[in-house]
Amino acid sequence: MFWRRKRPDPPGILVFGLGNPGIDYVRTRHNVGWWVLDELARRLGVDSSASRHRSQVDYCRNGDLRLALIKPTTFMNRSGFCVYPWTKEFADTPWLVVYDDITMAPGKLRLRKEGSAGGHKGIKSIIDIFDTNEFIRLKVGVGKPPSGAETSDWVLEPPGPADEDLIAQGVQRAADAVLLIAEGKYDEAMHLMGSNKPEPEKKADEKQEDGVKES
Repeated sequence: MFWRRKRPDPPGILVFGLGNPGIDYVRTRHNVGWWVLDELARRLGVDSSASRHRSQVDYCRNGDLRLALIKPTTFMNRSGFCVYPWTKEFADTPWLVVYDDITMAPGKLRLRKEGSAGGHKGIKSIIDIFDTNEFIRLKVGVGKPPSGAETSDWVLEPPGPADEDLIAQGVQRAADAVLLIAEGKYDEAMHLMGSNKPEPEKKADEKQEDGVKES
């Protein structure tokens, strides 16, 4: 008897996290989109993983909704060559893009349904391939380069400890926002942009005043 392999359920939403493949880029500012997908996978658990359409994809479930968490492996400036075939295959499936933004403070979020690339090569690639700037994008601030620093060097470096803590808080809220968008709650996700702003790590004496002991 031959068993026909069951086709997996189609995803209810495609979530693209922009970044660069390879161990050298894992903790760099430019890979914050991947950080958000990693947080979602941690929260939801991974049903299955695959490599397809020039990407690494983890399939997760949030209740009855199946999410495809997609990391393009094309390198940042060719991200559109991954995004396009996914959206072609699942033409009726909503999708959004999560990525880093150097114009915003570390950890700050911004959600838009359209807009320019703003100098981001990954977003430019997507806009060029689709010939439109109308798609949902969630930006996570990684901070501005210091005066005189090259932007290309800045985004390909890991953030310092203080910025990393703020970005990590932003990643948590970005994951919250993605789940709201997946549920069709765009307005609630927008409200999240202005709330729960990241706070600097408290100093030891401030923690003790709050009743928190240092270990």
